[in-house]
Amino acid sequence: MGKPTGVKGHLRKAVLGDRERLIDWVRRFYADTTSVQESEAECLVDRRLPAGQLWLWDNAGVVSIASRTVPVEGVVRVQLVYTPPEHRSKGYASACVASLSKQIRDEGHRCILYTDLGNPISNAIYRRIGYYVVAEGIHYRFE
Repeated sequence: MGKPTGVKGHLRKAVLGDRERLIDWVRRFYADTTSVQESEAECLVDRRLPAGQLWLWDNAGVVSIASRTVPVEGVVRVQLVYTPPEHRSKGYASACVASLSKQIRDEGHRCILYTDLGNPISNAIYRRIGYYVVAEGIHYRFE
């Protein structure tokens, strides 16, 4: 996995002091990307924060977030990649995902992520840092 060059900052594990920002950003992520209820953000953060699954890109302040799952059969999923609009187009999410993916691989696991095929920006970023397409999926919602 290749880390983008020239991106300032570093990856760090989220801590309790980040909780309110994380809840806000997860709500904004849901609003931008899914039909999941934004009200689920607090529950998600409260589960994942103490488990060490939320990671931040910090450049003299937090600028991007990504989450990782627990390993299942040696595979860890990277998800919840979000950068607020005011910090976008600076490479922060790319650096965050690349560094988190390297960390996962250094632990001996394989990395996966799911992405929206309709989003050419994120797909190009993931390809540049070493991800490749292995399958397409369809998401159904029953009401």
